[in-house]
Amino acid sequence: MRMPDRRARAGDAANRRRTSGGKRATRPIVADNGDVTTPHIHRDLADLVARTISALDNARLPLKLPGSVQLNESRRRLRTQLATRILPHLRRDGLPTVVVFGGSSGAGKSTIFNSLLGKDISPASVIRPTTRIPVIAVNSEDAESLEGHAIVDMGRLEVVENAIPGLILVDAPDLDSVDGNNRELSRRLLDAADLWLFVTTASRYGDASAWQTLVDAHTRGMSAAVVLNRVPRRALRPVRRDLMNRMFEAGMGENPLLIVPDAGPHDAMLPDTAVKEIWDWLNVISTTHVGEALIERTSQAMLPDLRRQLLELAEAVEMQADSVQDLGERAQAAAADATQRITVNARMGRYGQGAPTTSWLSFASTGGALAGLVTGERPGVGETRRKTHRDEAAGSVFDGILNAVRVGIDQAVITVQAAIEKTWREDIVDTSDYRAAGARRVDADGIIEEALTGWKADLYAEASAAGDNPWFTTDGLASILGSAAGGVAGAEHALGILRLSGSLRPAREKLATRLEHAMARVVRAYTSVLDEIAIGNGRQLRLRASEYLDRV
Repeated sequence: MRMPDRRARAGDAANRRRTSGGKRATRPIVADNGDVTTPHIHRDLADLVARTISALDNARLPLKLPGSVQLNESRRRLRTQLATRILPHLRRDGLPTVVVFGGSSGAGKSTIFNSLLGKDISPASVIRPTTRIPVIAVNSEDAESLEGHAIVDMGRLEVVENAIPGLILVDAPDLDSVDGNNRELSRRLLDAADLWLFVTTASRYGDASAWQTLVDAHTRGMSAAVVLNRVPRRALRPVRRDLMNRMFEAGMGENPLLIVPDAGPHDAMLPDTAVKEIWDWLNVISTTHVGEALIERTSQAMLPDLRRQLLELAEAVEMQADSVQDLGERAQAAAADATQRITVNARMGRYGQGAPTTSWLSFASTGGALAGLVTGERPGVGETRRKTHRDEAAGSVFDGILNAVRVGIDQAVITVQAAIEKTWREDIVDTSDYRAAGARRVDADGIIEEALTGWKADLYAEASAAGDNPWFTTDGLASILGSAAGGVAGAEHALGILRLSGSLRPAREKLATRLEHAMARVVRAYTSVLDEIAIGNGRQLRLRASEYLDRV
């Protein structure tokens, strides 16, 4: 009978792991160099690893730069390894060994997983992808020790009495799943593993993607065993020979190769005999504390390279920060020419040509509302109606100046946007999203209205300071000053009569300042997008890297 045998084996394994006090035994670990060490809580190193995880969380690489995708993947992988594999074992001795079942789609991972446990807890079928949510199986003896363990947040936890004590078995999604999220989750689980069971078949072990993942994991120091599933008896010898040659060429000649014979078409779990080799091997890991040695070996293989990885990430983060700053500076530089042209036009009074001057000549000719101002006639006392007419005429001329300035700002906004778009498009950073976001934030109408309303307020304040005037009200006087500042020659002459010649230069300067602010708003629309890019802190990574100097 399957279930009694499996329970008996699991119970025997649990008994062998218990001490007289009911706690799991803690035995010395024999390192690769022959030294014997005793597992203990490395508090200082645990605190450093925790700080490193925090630094990795704050080290984002949002810009699309060459190599940034790979570096981001390295950052996520490193964080997973530290948080899920290294840190828990530093904080608590005797934690179960995390064994992840991974491999290509259709390799039979879930069937072997269920068969080892003697219980259908992970769905197995021909429909792909089958395993969408990782299943994490533990013996009841180990359930309490998983409280707060990061692996629990990565799947569905099942407490199974038939599970081997001291091991956490995880059925991961397919490495080559058609679902991108499944592929990502599978790789995260492999980074979290203390031991990886790479499940493949006689027809799939040569699949490039999954095999390369196995080779990469081995290169990073991951301990792995290869499970060759569904092997027909007639093909066992040549397939095993070829697979062992592949493993030897990849530097994995000493890694275990476990065989599951072909059971033919079936819907149920495999018989005990089919998975006995895997069960016995896992049982040895549990009862002899090889799992703890594997954890130590994997961690020690990773730590020497940790400082290099942190420094590499720090450099990448700093490069991204520099790129953001460079994009901002390039936006400023791109706006410089258009800003200079429009402000020079303001300071030189070049907005009065055309319609504003024609309008002035019409009102200043004989019989016009402004004719008396041109000839220097002194207005009579109490000419309220004529003052109103002069205000309206001055306002009409000034409207022409405002329209000319409006057109100038509108053209400058378009020019500045085009310049920023061009310089950002030519950057090594993929700025397509930032350019689109910046363009959406450019409120041309609002920019123009703010500049014109602000300048009119400046002119009104200057006119108010001049006191009562026999020719105009404050509104009319402000319009004459604005027309003169815009470049209407007759209005400039009129300022002398109105004793406001000293206000001409400040009026033009204030217009230039308003236009500078308008162009700055265009630039700000783009640079505000950059301000929202969360780069993170490369300095933290450098500090953490320096702390590993005397530890590796």
